[in-house]
Amino acid sequence: MDPFTLIDKYYTKGTKLYDILVTHSRKVAEKAIEIARLHPELDADETFLHEAAMLHDIGIYLTHAPDIACFGTRPYICHGSLGSELLKNEGISARLVNMASIKPIDRDIL
Repeated sequence: MDPFTLIDKYYTKGTKLYDILVTHSRKVAEKAIEIARLHPELDADETFLHEAAMLHDIGIYLTHAPDIACFGTRPYICHGSLGSELLKNEGISARLVNMASIKPIDRDIL
């Protein structure tokens, strides 16, 4: 699936939030694929890694985080579960839905 089908459905191109989401998600995708290629023994699915990375923060627009142009009503910490619910409602695979709800403790790695 093309992640931009969903990103473009929920985010407006050219806005600060769109740019923040896409820039961050692309960096996550690049890092995930870089790590996968360093470890061929994992036999990682690079297509899945790319899709997962691009959609992992899809729920941020529903949260209240004005510093990154999110003007929703929910606490930012909820963006994983909100994104998972959004993906589930869109009929996205359970594998991607589950991925969106998982958030690392240290978000400063990127």
